[in-house]
Amino acid sequence: MKNAYYYLTEFGALNGLNKVLPNTQKKTFLVLDSSVCLDIVNIVNKRNINKESKRKALELINYSQKKSMPPFEIFALLELSFDKTTFNLNTDKFLDLSKKLKFAFQFPLSRIRKKEFNFSDNFYQPEKPNINRDASVFAEQILVHYCALLKIREIAHNGLGKQKAKKNLIEFIDWMEFELGLILGIEYQLAFQIFGGNNSFNAMIKENSTKEKALKTLWGTAWDLLHARVSRNSKQLSQILNEDVNSIFITNDKRLYELLSPQIEFATEFDRSKISITDRKENYPPNYNEDFINELNQRFIEIYKARNLQKVEYPNNDFIKNIILNLEKNVC
Repeated sequence: MKNAYYYLTEFGALNGLNKVLPNTQKKTFLVLDSSVCLDIVNIVNKRNINKESKRKALELINYSQKKSMPPFEIFALLELSFDKTTFNLNTDKFLDLSKKLKFAFQFPLSRIRKKEFNFSDNFYQPEKPNINRDASVFAEQILVHYCALLKIREIAHNGLGKQKAKKNLIEFIDWMEFELGLILGIEYQLAFQIFGGNNSFNAMIKENSTKEKALKTLWGTAWDLLHARVSRNSKQLSQILNEDVNSIFITNDKRLYELLSPQIEFATEFDRSKISITDRKENYPPNYNEDFINELNQRFIEIYKARNLQKVEYPNNDFIKNIILNLEKNVC
């Protein structure tokens, strides 16, 4: 069986674009993550990339053109152009990547396959878009996700194992509820897997690595989780586009896909607070038992009840920066 990209919707995994589709009465956007974007840009740049990456990218372009499902790549471009230290965008890089992605999805695919094109000659843009370099507005969310990942790694670095699994997870939940003041669902799912003994997810926090590698990985994972959370949310994408649309998130990241793939059977939302129930049944990590899972579910129901009528606000950036400084000092 050929490898393919991984597809996610707000209801969980999508097993191939050609097999199951969302409501096609609404316009559907294919939301690309940064790795998928880079595959496509490499083709436009005529770089030598492995055959599988090229095949997947060309199949995606073909599907988009045939089904009139346009790509949506803004979040990926932000990630690839964002400067962590200044919160500014590299606008030249942003525009270069944007133009090459537009070209790939609009130019005849038969000519792209045969490399019968010259991007500089074949791409025309009447005027250069004006892009604000200041991207600090995006820092609010990315810093919160990065902060939570630092906390997960700090707890993990103090010891993993069955005897510490429940204590570690409760510590993270307490930290979110009482210190951060915000419950982050995807980060909780990641902590649930890591502390529960599902070691395949440990790479997302670089639990055993140098400080430099760990911080770089955590920053990248923060973007992945933020991107996936927003991109799978058709309601949020509809608000951004001012149009009622569907969204399919497309990624090359198997771990991210596995983290978010369980099918959602029930979801409710108030303001920016959302609770979801999946069909995991007894498919939880080995370090937990059914009684502990029931205890966790009850705890989250109580948290949701307490917060249901409160307006959810992200913590102040300065507050988050201080927490990050302290957590980064402890990374070793």
